[in-house]
Amino acid sequence: MFEVIRKIWKTGIVTRKLPSEEAPRRYRGKLDIQPHKCKNCGACVAACPTGAIEVLSNDECCELVVSYGKCIFCGICAEVCETQIMRMTNGYHLATKNKKDLIQVVRIPQ
Repeated sequence: MFEVIRKIWKTGIVTRKLPSEEAPRRYRGKLDIQPHKCKNCGACVAACPTGAIEVLSNDECCELVVSYGKCIFCGICAEVCETQIMRMTNGYHLATKNKKDLIQVVRIPQ
């Protein structure tokens, strides 16, 4: 027991807060979506291996729904999009207490 306390006393604080540096440039994090370019083709929905992307449409509007709780950040959706509306960013701050905060809804103009 005393050995553990002595070791902790010598090393000091080993826990750090969030990293002070940004994620690497090619890190695949949260999506940046630019809806004004979207053709509503559904290629991203079909390509997503986990079903994290949905397109909800009615007579008035169309919405692209991304569930980050299901997303594995593989980047396939961004690769298959012919109009390049999706881009993987290096944003990794997605921690939340509410599951609903992990859902991004983007309105697509028709």
